[in-house]
Amino acid sequence: MKINFIGLSSFIIENEEGYSILVDPFNDAPEWILGPNFPKEFNGKQFGANLVLISHPDADHAHAPGTWLQNAKETKPGSNPFPNLNLRGTVVPEYNGDLNIAWHYTIDGLRLVHFADHSHVLTKEQMEEIGNPDVIFISPPKTDAVQAKEVTRKNIELLNPKIIFWTHHIVPKNLPKENDREILKKYFIEYFKNNAYTNKYYKGEESFMELCNILEHAISLNKEYSGITLYEPSIIINKDKLEKMENKPVSYLFRSMLASSKIE
Repeated sequence: MKINFIGLSSFIIENEEGYSILVDPFNDAPEWILGPNFPKEFNGKQFGANLVLISHPDADHAHAPGTWLQNAKETKPGSNPFPNLNLRGTVVPEYNGDLNIAWHYTIDGLRLVHFADHSHVLTKEQMEEIGNPDVIFISPPKTDAVQAKEVTRKNIELLNPKIIFWTHHIVPKNLPKENDREILKKYFIEYFKNNAYTNKYYKGEESFMELCNILEHAISLNKEYSGITLYEPSIIINKDKLEKMENKPVSYLFRSMLASSKIE
């Protein structure tokens, strides 16, 4: 399968036959935009996806224009583009109690789960529903609290995946390569001033800087799991290679995204 990072928590996942599942597409309408613009094209043609999964109705996770189905790879009645998909959803809460659906499903023989804005230690009931996936998409904490990182580590320990993808960050083309917090903070203050739209839901520097915090924590946590930094927005995951991997999870941090910005 091919994993493509769009930006924020959004990914488009292509199976071996070229059919695609889009996860948590964000709304880039002017009144909502956090900076990145959702791509208008994918694989050399108008953007399309066969299935769209949305974890919750916040604008940075929920958007689905009616044209995407028509632009995806064609499906026919009676066909099964996603054999043994076994699509299931587990309700998980954000830090403030708002609800998300953590979608889990099987593509090309690998079990994936996307946690959206979930930020609590998984319960026994949630673990029974989710099981032990091969690949997880998980967001580092939005705050600087040490305890918040411990929640992320604990959930990874419980899930014991083979691969971790960090989510809920943006990586514009001209993002500094330095991982220093002050450098990143200075960059993002200017980036949001030039690209983002501040409204009643996203007020001021503090709200926008959550994305800077998430990226900073992703960089730090990525190192803990012998992680890899990806400078292209896509990676191919092969089941045979995963079966040969050691027990310790490998994590990937995308430093490139398919989304673009007005000023980069």
